[in-house]
Amino acid sequence: MIAKTAFGSILAGLSLLIAVRSHNPTIQAMASVFGAGLMGYSTTTLLITRSRQQKNRLADADAYLEFLQQINRERWSETPPLPTACQGCCHYHGQTYGGQLFICAMHPYGVEEDLCPDWQVLP
Repeated sequence: MIAKTAFGSILAGLSLLIAVRSHNPTIQAMASVFGAGLMGYSTTTLLITRSRQQKNRLADADAYLEFLQQINRERWSETPPLPTACQGCCHYHGQTYGGQLFICAMHPYGVEEDLCPDWQVLP
């Protein structure tokens, strides 16, 4: 497409050069019309191509952002809530390893009561 646009621009320039250099009014008129038409075609083609490329880039960016948002939604839906006995504890780890939530070193799978005997305030 770029080659056609460049070729059209070169032909338009040559036509306009012929129109300026010619002494025959008929040739001047025909070369002017032909050159102006080719110049318009080349410019329009270039602008349409650029617009299409920009739309494709925007569509790709939107698809990528949607992909990232989907990953984040899945990540947040997989994260289990903080156990009530662990809220504010300095030992709470809360990371998932191999699909298993690791609560803390003293109670890797959490405590079954509402109060933890090893609970300590965050420093």
